[in-house]
Amino acid sequence: MKRRSLNFTDLSQVMPEVERLEAGHRTVGNWTLAQVCNHLAGSIHGSIDGFDLRRHRIKRALFSKPLLWFTFRFGIPSGYTVDPALTPPDDVRLDEASTGLRKAIARYQRHDGTLTPHPLFGKLSRPTWDRMQCFHCAHHLRFVWPVESSQMR
Repeated sequence: MKRRSLNFTDLSQVMPEVERLEAGHRTVGNWTLAQVCNHLAGSIHGSIDGFDLRRHRIKRALFSKPLLWFTFRFGIPSGYTVDPALTPPDDVRLDEASTGLRKAIARYQRHDGTLTPHPLFGKLSRPTWDRMQCFHCAHHLRFVWPVESSQMR
């Protein structure tokens, strides 16, 4: 089964989708829904708290804007990770990860200070960060398909 089409224009759309998936889902990628939620929460917190910027220095310095354009145009390549520290552990619980993502989104939405540079794309405006957060959430949640509970048996 392939990835589904999914697009968010606002972060407030993410948790209703996660709640729908919590009722019944199947994944077509390498991560569970819990791992996806854990990863997304870590990425959102990173936009406020900072990332390890030692990786991708050359790409960020020379190609940040073309890479950003390419990503928005063609998507995030499968298997590509910007920061291995954001790879979730195997034993993440869905209830904890979902709550963590909800808290991360709320924190991001309340945050009115400066956001940190993206590890690959560098300094981004708030509207571009908002777009990236929505894009990143949709990218990972595309690997999770909703299934009605009666079909899960």
